[in-house]
Amino acid sequence: MRGFEVVSVVIGLFFAIGIAVGMLLVVALPLLRSMLRQRREERRYMEGGDWRELPPSSDDDRPPRWPGS
Repeated sequence: MRGFEVVSVVIGLFFAIGIAVGMLLVVALPLLRSMLRQRREERRYMEGGDWRELPPSSDDDRPPRWPGS
């Protein structure tokens, strides 16, 4: 093999490996993102509450006093 052939084979290998890694990332990243989102929600609300709902408001509570008044 001459020098040009070696360089072209190495470039071709890097190109093929890059395409394969890119395809794996396209498949794996959405799965990883959904798995991490589910773990984060479970860790944040261990009592089983839904993070999308607002906490119950108590209308009889007054807001805290303003500092200095």
